[in-house]
Order: sequence, then structure tokens, then C-alpha cells
Amino acid sequence: MTIAPDISRHRQRPLAITHVITGLTVGGAERALHSLLTGGLEGQTVNRVISLMDMGHYGLRLREAGIEVIGLDMKLGFPTPAVIVRLRRALRAAPPDIIQGWMYHGNLAASLGARLVPGPPALAWNIRTSMDDPTMIRRSTRGIVSLSARLSSKVKSIVYNSARSQGQHRALGFAGSRDVVIPNGFDMNLWQHGAAARAAGRAELGIDELTVVIGYVGRGALVKDVPTLFRAFAAVRTDHPEAVLVCIGRDIEAQLPADVPAEGIHFLGQRSDVAQLIPAFDLLCLSSRVEGFPNVLGEAMACAVPCVTTNVGDAENIVGDTGWVVPPADHRSYAKALKAALSEGSAARARRGQAARHRIEASYALPTIVARYAEMYRQLGELN
Repeated sequence: MTIAPDISRHRQRPLAITHVITGLTVGGAERALHSLLTGGLEGQTVNRVISLMDMGHYGLRLREAGIEVIGLDMKLGFPTPAVIVRLRRALRAAPPDIIQGWMYHGNLAASLGARLVPGPPALAWNIRTSMDDPTMIRRSTRGIVSLSARLSSKVKSIVYNSARSQGQHRALGFAGSRDVVIPNGFDMNLWQHGAAARAAGRAELGIDELTVVIGYVGRGALVKDVPTLFRAFAAVRTDHPEAVLVCIGRDIEAQLPADVPAEGIHFLGQRSDVAQLIPAFDLLCLSSRVEGFPNVLGEAMACAVPCVTTNVGDAENIVGDTGWVVPPADHRSYAKALKAALSEGSAARARRGQAARHRIEASYALPTIVARYAEMYRQLGELN
């Protein structure tokens, strides 16, 4: 196990870090922030979280872990003067050494916040998505990205969670002199694997051992392109009637195309026990058109479940030779990969799953990722 360095050893007190994030609902960036703070960074540093919106799912969990969380109650859109006043008040109540933004809106709010407090604190950004498909990016977001590129030279450190995202943003004009790629990290004790975990998950789902379970975990957002997965599954089920598709997450059922049968598809809605359910899967599917570092791939692989994924963000590098990678928005290629995966048989898939877990443990274990953030903050503390 990698132990994160003590970044406070040359200081009289630990570094104070305020994380500014758009919101704390269920999502990849929100989950990554929660994992980072509860996985070893808190204690080495003193962390506070400011959500531009409300507390959401992860705000409550962070508070339960003893981390201060402040919600500014911003509505969808840009901050109002009242929100800016609340941001200034929250930052001045406990001036940080470092302000860490998360996602585009949180990054801009962090940049504004750094100007509102004395010091000023060191400013860091965190970019969590790629530019794989520009048609999926709203016009307002494109404007924010363009503004961010112009402001990026003032930032002390820009964290990307994928190498592809780093290259794409550099090409858009983001400063590359102080950027770094730090992928997401996974608690190997949380993500269970093995026969007992598989049996428990299937018992919870009410699915017997002979059923082949293809799993999807995520939102029903356009960028996730679940219709491509639905069409691929419909084609596969003709040859594999024993297969079912289990979908976990909000707003997924609304994405089912009218001409695709719902037979064999189970919609579970949003669940809080995903770590107990994924081990029941034979395959995990990601059909997105845009990603940075897809958390769900690492989570499934940590559960020894092989993945079929579109080639978005760093998915291909994450999966390696343990799964199947196909072009985005191509249901025929996706169906072909699913058929290949099912045709391999359970023993071959189990071997792939074990290789997948070893891959996550070797390169993306949470203590290793916490150590990399800790070192980055140590360097920022020395610069400031």
C-alpha cells in the first residue's frame, strides 16, 4: 500500500484547502471528491467543501465524515450577486491556503473566490471531462470553456483526470505549463469480488446463477447514449435469450427508443448499494459519447467484472486488454462486442475479470491517488 507523504511536516499547521464544486448530487466528479477526502487526504490537510448549489447526496455523506460542507443554494445558471456574497462570506470565514475548483463552473467560481479573500490563496482547477464529441457540449458550456482557456494561465495547477482530456484542452488553449493528470482512485476494500459477493448480489436482484447479467450504471443523460446500448442489447438477445440488461441510475427508462423492445431490461432506478450489486454482473457496459475517466469502469473492474466500453476519455487505457472497446454511437459494433464477450463463456470472462481487478489495484488504488494529490498540494503550499 502506498502511503501519502505528510505534506504538513514543514509547516506549523496543516494546509487548509477549500474545494469549490458545482453541486454534490450523484455523479462522477462528486464521487471522486468524496473518495479523495474520505480516503486519506483529510487529516493531512484541513478540507472544506463549498457547493455552489445544495448539499445533495455527497454533501451529507461528507458531513457525516466530519468534513465541513457549505451549500450556496445557487439555481441552475450563473451565480447571482447574492450567491457571490455568500461565496465571499464563506471563504473569508476560514481563509484557505489553496482553493481547488471542480468542473468548469466550480473552477470559475474558485477563480473568483481567490480574488475575494486576502492572501491570495493558491488556485487550482480540476477538469473532469473530455471533448470527445463537441456536439454534446451546450453552447453556454462552450462559452465557459473558451473563457476558462483565457484565464488558465493564472492558475497554479490544473488537474485532469484523463490524459485525453489534457491533450484536448491544451489544443483549445489551456495553459500546459502547470497541468497534471491524476486519475480517479478506488477503494479496493469497498468494491467486492468473488463467489460470495456475486451470490449476494444476485440474491438481492432476484436473479439465478444461470442468467447472464449485463449491467449498466449511470444517468440517462444524452452524453451517456444509453439508446446505443439498448439497440445493441436487442440485437444480442436474439442469439442469447438467457441474457438480461440491468440498469441502475436515474432517468434511464426514458431513454428507451420506441422501436426497441423492453423485454429482458430491468430498470432499478438510483440505488445506494451499487458496490453490492455490481459483483452480480457478468459484464459492465459503458456507452457514452463523452467521458473523462469513467468511474464506473474502475468500479466494475475492481469487482472483477470485465467491461464493454466505447472509446471515450481514457476508457481504452483503463480497460486495456481485459475488456472490449468500440467506437461511440455505433450500436452494430457494440452488439458485435457484446456477442464476442458472451461467446467467450463464463470461465474466460472470469479470467478477464481477475485481470481487470489486478489492473485497478496496480494503477488506480485509492491510496496511490491520494498520495499524488497530497504531493501536488504540498508543492502548491510551497509556491504560495
